Amino acid sequence: MDDLEKHIKNGRAGMDIYDPGPTVWDRIKKNLPVQQRQILRYLLRAAAVIIVAGVLTVILRNIIISNEKEDPQVATVRETYIYYDSQVRSLYKEAEPLLTANPDINTELEKGMGELDSLSMQIRNDLKDNVANEEVIGALIRNYRLRIELLEDMLSLMKEKEADNENITDHEL
Repeated sequence: MDDLEKHIKNGRAGMDIYDPGPTVWDRIKKNLPVQQRQILRYLLRAAAVIIVAGVLTVILRNIIISNEKEDPQVATVRETYIYYDSQVRSLYKEAEPLLTANPDINTELEKGMGELDSLSMQIRNDLKDNVANEEVIGALIRNYRLRIELLEDMLSLMKEKEADNENITDHEL
């Protein structure tokens, strides 16, 4: 510990008895550069604008959501779409390694899925026009079931073909 630190520690009790007067802060404020005070004002204004905009956004969003009470059939269609789409995606993931090994089957599958995709787009357009029609919703579900059936059939064929190829190579050894 150096001499300055010892002097401060020893004399601290005697220095703490004085409080700065109220005019001290006013003089310090006057001596601050003007630019810092302007930047502070701009930052405060920007923060106020951001807060007001955020509050207005939340209020408007809540008003819009409360005005757009969702039709139960729209919710059913959305849930149906999400469910069947996840099924199709999982089957695609399972079949992907086998499809790369079998380009002919991959081409055939892409052709069949392309036809079902175009049919699905027509059904979705019908849904936009007439969501309440249960026949349109049924057609969408049948379309997804056909996709899943097509993928499952192709997957089982590829697995059988792969198993046959393994049996042939096992006998050749």
